[in-house]
Amino acid sequence: MDLKKLSNSVVLCSVLVLLAACCYGILSTIVKIALGNGVGIPVILVGKFFYGWVILLALVIVVHFLFPRTDKPAKSTLPPWKRGVVLFFTGIVMCLVTVCYFYSVSYLPVSVAVILLFQFSWMGVVIEAVANHKMPSRNQLIAVLIIFVGTIFAGGTIGFGMDINPFGVVLGLLAAFFYALFVFLSGRVEPSMRPMNRSFFIATAGFIFVCALIACIDSPAAIPAGIFGSDAIVYGIALGLFGVALPILFLAIGAPRISTGMATILNSIELPVEVLAAAIVLVEAVSAWQWLGVLIILAGIAFPHLMERKISSGLGEDAA
Repeated sequence: MDLKKLSNSVVLCSVLVLLAACCYGILSTIVKIALGNGVGIPVILVGKFFYGWVILLALVIVVHFLFPRTDKPAKSTLPPWKRGVVLFFTGIVMCLVTVCYFYSVSYLPVSVAVILLFQFSWMGVVIEAVANHKMPSRNQLIAVLIIFVGTIFAGGTIGFGMDINPFGVVLGLLAAFFYALFVFLSGRVEPSMRPMNRSFFIATAGFIFVCALIACIDSPAAIPAGIFGSDAIVYGIALGLFGVALPILFLAIGAPRISTGMATILNSIELPVEVLAAAIVLVEAVSAWQWLGVLIILAGIAFPHLMERKISSGLGEDAA
């Protein structure tokens, strides 16, 4: 088997992006369990990023010694200090996704917060169109429309007359924007760097930023509590693995081979995973309308591939 050819496969990279989204999809369930056991959001945030950083550090060390790089990496066009700035900025964006979403949940019903977060599916297509000065393909636009309809159903009943906090709405939309921006950056930031190393630097930046942010908006005491607290360790390791280490790594490998528009469409699998996780783990009631929304989202994800009859449909030019 040609491993290099496999790593360049658009099919494999698309699957990795889907797996990253699946990892993100179980986070809400873990967070809800943690909150139910009295662990606060600041402690959850610190634990998530610290243990995600630790896991990535261990993986970097293992890969470095067991699988040393034999090929010569391509030279970056940016000087070292600019490379550091870009990687640090990407880590901040990744951190802001979690911070904005977790706090939006504290102001809004979960169904509303989820629907707001999933506006990243069209935001990512817009970001790519602006960055590339090119209109998205017809299949991408149709897929985004299908997914948007699916999120309305899968997010649950919004209801009229509900007291919606405007600040929570702003936070939810910001989470969606930062999510779309992170997917965009994951496919473009230092593609010549080994994915594991790039993921580690991004996670390092995210951990530094979340500690500084929590110290400013909450209390510095939340930092050691998130690292050493007994409950925080349990939830921090789970959140670090599925919310930092694995998705960052999967996106670092997969995102550079597909377009931002298609990557955000593939990431929409997160919402069906959230619904399934809540139904299975939390034993929450899931209405028929929500299951319909899940099916619609899956149809939206599959639509471009079914229309073009190949996985690279809607991705732009497939690299050789």
